Amino acid sequence: MVAVVIATVVAALLAGFVYLGRERLGAQGVGLAALRTVALGALFFALFNPGRLSRISGRAPTVLVDASLSMGAAGSRWPAALDTARALVESGAGGGTILRFGSRVSPFDTLAPLDGASRLKEALEASVGRPGPVFVVSDGEVQDGAVLPPSLTHGVTVVIVPRDTVANAALLDVTIARRVQRDDSIRVGLVVGTWGALDTTGATVEISTEQTNLLRRRVALPPSPGTARRTVTLPPGILAAGTHVLRVRLVANGDAESGDDERIRLVTVSSQPTIVVVVDPGDVEGRFLMHEIGEVASTTVQGFARIGNDLWLDMNTLARTDAAGVRRAASTARLVVLRGADRIGATRNATAVWHWPAASDTTTEFFEGDWYVTPQVPASPVAGRFASAMWDSVPPLTGIAPFVAVGSEWVGLTGRRARRGVDRPLLIGRDSSGARRLTTAGLGLWRWVLRGGAAREAYRTVIAAGIDWLLETGTVATRSPLEADDVTQRGMPVVFRWAGSGIPDSSVVAFAGPDSIVTATLRFDSRGTAMVLLEPGVYRWNAAGIRNATGITAVEDYSDEYHLRAVTLGTGTGEAGLQLIVQRAREAWWLFLIAMAAFLGEWGWRQRRGLP
Repeated sequence: MVAVVIATVVAALLAGFVYLGRERLGAQGVGLAALRTVALGALFFALFNPGRLSRISGRAPTVLVDASLSMGAAGSRWPAALDTARALVESGAGGGTILRFGSRVSPFDTLAPLDGASRLKEALEASVGRPGPVFVVSDGEVQDGAVLPPSLTHGVTVVIVPRDTVANAALLDVTIARRVQRDDSIRVGLVVGTWGALDTTGATVEISTEQTNLLRRRVALPPSPGTARRTVTLPPGILAAGTHVLRVRLVANGDAESGDDERIRLVTVSSQPTIVVVVDPGDVEGRFLMHEIGEVASTTVQGFARIGNDLWLDMNTLARTDAAGVRRAASTARLVVLRGADRIGATRNATAVWHWPAASDTTTEFFEGDWYVTPQVPASPVAGRFASAMWDSVPPLTGIAPFVAVGSEWVGLTGRRARRGVDRPLLIGRDSSGARRLTTAGLGLWRWVLRGGAAREAYRTVIAAGIDWLLETGTVATRSPLEADDVTQRGMPVVFRWAGSGIPDSSVVAFAGPDSIVTATLRFDSRGTAMVLLEPGVYRWNAAGIRNATGITAVEDYSDEYHLRAVTLGTGTGEAGLQLIVQRAREAWWLFLIAMAAFLGEWGWRQRRGLP
């Protein structure tokens, strides 16, 4: 629109200069200049083709009703929201349409709210183009309310049906290690919140499995409204080896909302030996190495990174320790993974060691450059695992240490600089009287993780094969290409992710729940994700036709929608009857008529004056 105005002003100035400056026609020149300006302005409108929103009044309205779980929580007014929606529809001409919105858009019904999220953008997009006014009926606690684009909210009338503030204590979050060792204590972190006139004394937290009550402990609640962090600890040996479903429940006096009091977490207890990762000094590749070992290994993994002269951090809990503490942890492990230099003697008594040199090690020489993995895997104890990896898809390493295999040592991977020259060992193994050693000679393997896809799978293949060989056991199970969320909130879908190569079109999964078995068809998108909406409960799932594609997933009764949240959607009245359809200037036939009439008028006037 600004360009049209500027072009018209320029045309007016040129026309004025021609008729008043050069031809000196006086008052008649003003009229001729005006006709030319009008004609050119109309053509400029058609050329730049600006748009505008059309107004259509008296049409059937569209009412969007918030059907997230917050609309049915304690203190909410779901019946009032339904009555408001019906009244708005009846006020329009020729009836109207009511749609429910939350985590998705669905046709209207009077069932209780079920959606575990409240997102308005998709519903507003669905109302675009409808001829009548658009109304939104909600409690205002909309997740994307503060970031909705003005093009969607313009002309929309918002009706707030607010929630009453009731006494409520909520268990907002529970943090617990996904894998623990049987002889370790289990630290459970709690985040609790309070609202309303709540009795903050006498609250307790209860932790149980499906068969056993494990702990009951009094906790102090923060003054209302507020949030606080609390910690409880389960004693060592309280859980047997295996995967357990822990239910953590908060019980408070006068709590009016029970939907946000219980959380579910899955914990795998292992009786196998611990893997200890020592990173000296702490660096990026050490963090990636620790994370991927924890993801791949089906056992407890502890990690320590040196950040000072005698200052170390536990990479799981971020608790501080010293070199003596790191040595004690390493002495109890059958496998020590060392990144960098062993300045404190962490590997002195270990029967299995995996050494990953670091660029900060001044005692080791490195050949820098782009080193590519050779696709032809040499014969070795891990060659069977490496044969299926897509080595052509991994990015180059940034350097390599000139290690050489001697005696009974074997080479698992090799690489070439710029894919030319001789092969250099990237992975060297040695078994001497039951003491096994692996050495990774390359630098920059963390880039494989950042690349994702086949490159990350190759990184995990190296880790899985190396740990299995070092421990001489099936510590690392064959990884399934299909993974699912461990825990999902009520009203939200369980997300499945395809981690293998070649994303399938679909897969049938059976869910064994508490009372029945249900099946669902996973339809994967281009990123390899699929979603299934399940009722609250604990499910053991199995995918047909996919090897090792089994697991446990839990859907909580909890939802963030149950407790009070910030109101992001304010009450406001838009321009009733505004239709969100852009009409372009070229669609107006009268615009061309004006341009033709102005040009003809100017031409006729000039002819009467005898001008060419």
